[in-house]
Amino acid sequence: MKVNRVLQQLLVKALSQSMDIRTMVKITRKLFQDYDLYKRTGFPENIPIPAMDAAEQIALDVVQNEGLFIQFITILIDLYQNGLMGKKINIKYLPQILGELESMGLTYNPDYGTFVESKRSKMSKGWRILEEGKRYEFCLLRIDIVENSRLVREYSKEIIADTYSDFRTIVKTYVEKRDGRIWGWEGDGGLAAFYFQDKNVLATISAIEIILDLFFYNLFKCRLNESLKVRISIHTGQCQFYHDLEQMQSDVFRTLEVLESEHTLPDSITLSPNVYQDLGSKLESFFKPVELTRGHCIYRFNLTWEDNC
Repeated sequence: MKVNRVLQQLLVKALSQSMDIRTMVKITRKLFQDYDLYKRTGFPENIPIPAMDAAEQIALDVVQNEGLFIQFITILIDLYQNGLMGKKINIKYLPQILGELESMGLTYNPDYGTFVESKRSKMSKGWRILEEGKRYEFCLLRIDIVENSRLVREYSKEIIADTYSDFRTIVKTYVEKRDGRIWGWEGDGGLAAFYFQDKNVLATISAIEIILDLFFYNLFKCRLNESLKVRISIHTGQCQFYHDLEQMQSDVFRTLEVLESEHTLPDSITLSPNVYQDLGSKLESFFKPVELTRGHCIYRFNLTWEDNC
């Protein structure tokens, strides 16, 4: 998303007509720690900077980076809702700014405290708010079809194409339902990412929903003469964000792959300890510890029939 001239001018008006210069600088320093308005504008320090000049300089510095612009608007929303040091501040032109962003496909989500893509806009890998090359904390979900090579050999191309298309639709549905994104996809599986608040919980719930939906898919719709089985692994950690997945080199990806290929059973979900510890007691109860080495566990969920007899 490129910050257009309309947004920039709305931000100038919002700053210059809503607060004094001291407040402008104070909130700008939440993005630029040592922000010096006199150095940025070139005004001598013994001359007061006009409010319009101050607002124009701050807006210019913010809009040069679209990711910072979104963060700055989030700061203005917080300022409007919660005030500053007990003082309530009415941010003029904030509705117009939000409306312009909405028309560009971004909407403010109060639960996450940030902007997300509106449902009618085209989904992007970075939720249209992440910056190329910047480091973020993600929760990653990897899913693969069990015995893909055998299935491809034994079934016709038409059956495989239809089945795998259904499979991708199921995964995409539950990943995007929880504000996740498909980052990479091959015929027999792919990689999904979750970024917002409670990302570990959202990824885990998505995985459980996928497993449950596949169970019913196998009962009523699967074209194979057997159940379509999958393995899902989930791990969380930091990595640099790039739209090109091949550039995103990180130990998080390697750990995720090992977790799925070496420690995940068919029709099961495996969590790394970092994900499991973030779930809360109710969701944790669905997962059982599996000890790999002394004192080091992973956590597994799989569908089982309960025997009530």
